[in-house]
Amino acid sequence: MLILLVALVAGMVIGAWVSVPLWVVIVCAATFYLCSFRRDRIGEIALLLAFVMTGVAASLSEFRHDTPSLDEPLTLLLTIDEEPADRGTWKRSSASVSWYRSNTDSTWHECDRRVIISTDSATQLTVGERIAIYTQLRPLADSTNSYVRLMHSRGYVGRVAIYRSTPLVRVGKTGSLRRASSRLQHWAAERLRASRLEGDQLALCTAIATGKRTTMSAQLREQYTLSGSSHLLAVSGLHVAIVFVVANILLRWLTLLARGSQLLNLAVVAVVWGYAAMTGMAVSVVRAALMFSALQFALASGASYRSGNVLATVAMVMLIVRPSLLGDVSFQLSVVAVAAIIYWAVPFCAQLRTRNGLLNLLTSTVVIGAVCTLATAPLVAYWFGRVAMVGVVLNPLVVLLGYGLVVLSVMTIFVPTSWGFVARAAGAIAEAENRCVAVAAEMDWTQFTTDINSWTVVIIYAAAIVITELARRKTRKKSLSLPYV
Repeated sequence: MLILLVALVAGMVIGAWVSVPLWVVIVCAATFYLCSFRRDRIGEIALLLAFVMTGVAASLSEFRHDTPSLDEPLTLLLTIDEEPADRGTWKRSSASVSWYRSNTDSTWHECDRRVIISTDSATQLTVGERIAIYTQLRPLADSTNSYVRLMHSRGYVGRVAIYRSTPLVRVGKTGSLRRASSRLQHWAAERLRASRLEGDQLALCTAIATGKRTTMSAQLREQYTLSGSSHLLAVSGLHVAIVFVVANILLRWLTLLARGSQLLNLAVVAVVWGYAAMTGMAVSVVRAALMFSALQFALASGASYRSGNVLATVAMVMLIVRPSLLGDVSFQLSVVAVAAIIYWAVPFCAQLRTRNGLLNLLTSTVVIGAVCTLATAPLVAYWFGRVAMVGVVLNPLVVLLGYGLVVLSVMTIFVPTSWGFVARAAGAIAEAENRCVAVAAEMDWTQFTTDINSWTVVIIYAAAIVITELARRKTRKKSLSLPYV
């Protein structure tokens, strides 16, 4: 499956550079798929070529509609994708553009791109709401190149500003699932606000449990960025991984029942998706939930190569549905993190396993945290141009505290408000997390900027895989079992 994934990715790269009629590619793909039924070398080559053609077709079919022009008056029909985040005097959100019309052309054009929205504090927007505005679409060129490259890979074409004077018509609402998730997220945030948490403790617990970062101070954000721990603030793969591990531990008793293994797998997947719904069903969280759902069933198979096949299959399905994910840093980090857990962390944890369950939990937490940090470091350096070496040491501690923080923050949401000890325990861990990050942020000598290209990232990962395989072959020694005398 990994070879087929590589063939699919190669086809997507080709599709981004060539201009071929889509029907030609579809005919070629169908022909190769028919030839792949041959049980010989020709059939294997035909299957690879079929996946290459599938990648080309997926790449050509995405973003097939026209792109709105920049810096000219437009009428845009937008659907709000995420809850607006408070930035003080203004709010920031994102929206999907379904239709647009320019002054020079009265015809409505279908669109499949996204925009960043900035509004004043008086404008109220909700997730799933559809609005029509008359404004200008501005470019993203005022930001860093890496940020612009990332946003373009996610389908963003520009940004719009909505003021009190901006002509705006509220068309209605859509996406009942997204609205339900938003209401659940808002309810969870209100439950935390009603607890005995306050200040930075409340801000961190709210960000961890609900994905809302509107109450975080600029100083706290900067400290997490400088310490290399900013990934803790944005609910994504790390948080879903924590929920994934904790759910497997707390629900292990299900294996005592009839068909307990199947019940455990289904229960863990349900908990993961429940957490994704409570955090607003952000795109990064949905991707991580898909990845860890696949990992749950993959690990249940008990074979590492099967786990890799499941991961590769899920990645291929996601790429076929949305090929632009190939250039999305969130997707890349999710795939690399899960692959690193399967390829490096799980075998290493097996070597360190003891009869002490608590010790196994601690060692697994440290190993998984360190492996994920090191495995994703090349991608972080490529996309953001900065590496905080203290994060390699700090992240295992951050992850270890994160286990307790996620569990206690979620418990604070669902337990009665009279159980103040749960909120106090969550606040204590949040305070310890914030203090560790503040100390690490002051270590300027551990941070450095870097500028590496994509080929360097590929070489680093290829070298790591080659070294790992050579080390494993060296440790595999032939053994001869002798009968007892």
